[in-house]
Amino acid sequence: MITGGAGVLGSTLAKLFIKMGHKVTVLDYCRIEEAWRLFDVMASIDYKWKSEMDIVKADISGLDVIFDCAIGFADRPFGIESPQNTMSANILPSLSLLEKVRKLDKMPLVVYPSSFNSLYGLGHKNIVTENSLPLSTSIYGWTKAAVELLYLTYSKAYGVPIVITRTSSTFGPGGRSDELPHRLILYIINKKETFTVRSPLATRLWTFSEDAASFYEAFVSRFEIEPLVFPGRILHLGGNNLDKITTNIEFAKLISKVSNSDIRLLEGEYEPGEIVDGKPIFLSFSAAETRRLLNWKPKWPLESAISKTVDWFSSNQYRYKVGQF
Repeated sequence: MITGGAGVLGSTLAKLFIKMGHKVTVLDYCRIEEAWRLFDVMASIDYKWKSEMDIVKADISGLDVIFDCAIGFADRPFGIESPQNTMSANILPSLSLLEKVRKLDKMPLVVYPSSFNSLYGLGHKNIVTENSLPLSTSIYGWTKAAVELLYLTYSKAYGVPIVITRTSSTFGPGGRSDELPHRLILYIINKKETFTVRSPLATRLWTFSEDAASFYEAFVSRFEIEPLVFPGRILHLGGNNLDKITTNIEFAKLISKVSNSDIRLLEGEYEPGEIVDGKPIFLSFSAAETRRLLNWKPKWPLESAISKTVDWFSSNQYRYKVGQF
């Protein structure tokens, strides 16, 4: 089962697991006719139109794995203005799911895809490993950290088999239009003259969606062979073929270059939590333990991944509200 299965990650996983030969249930409160990322596989999945809060025992009995991909609110637009909304929307659904799972006679593995960048507002030159504790600078980041702790608590207190996958910033075909690369690509396609890059000198580790899919393919394949290897672990999903970390403005310039665009890039304001001690956030990333365990590493160069993403958006921009970016 994939909660939030109509979203970017959820739909990617649904298609991957169908291809691997698994029976897939998708749970989302997005209407079927609005779940366009699943249109090409809708006949192959069991789509349940409900939220995590509505799950009953019959929905989750007999499952091998649940991927908890549903999210509530990020810092935009509600996080700073309405922290109570953010806290309840991001924490309560996972708590409800875990409560129902722990009461099953046979509990499935429950995987929580957490967020890498939002968890670490560490300032400069800190190497973040799978064993690093969260230290966020945003309400959204702390809600992700809270859910991680919920997962670990249910693992220790009730024996729920859990895995946390901390994911870096992901981009690719079908990505959300509010994220930097997709928003900029849509601007370029629609011949906009200028683009404002938020938090220009804050850094990100960008990962192509096909690398993210290959990570989960390696994960599920290993789980099928050795299911007891994973419970209780935190894994790091992130990187590109060179594990290059870029500032937002550097990444925007690379997208412009690959797109052969002369769009003017402006440096905008910093988002909440993107400045620490007066400096843009910077982090160093390690996934050595994860890559050893899965025998996996990202393969896509940023330039090739950007090119493939641009091609997809050029053919599918009608799926987004053109002119509303």
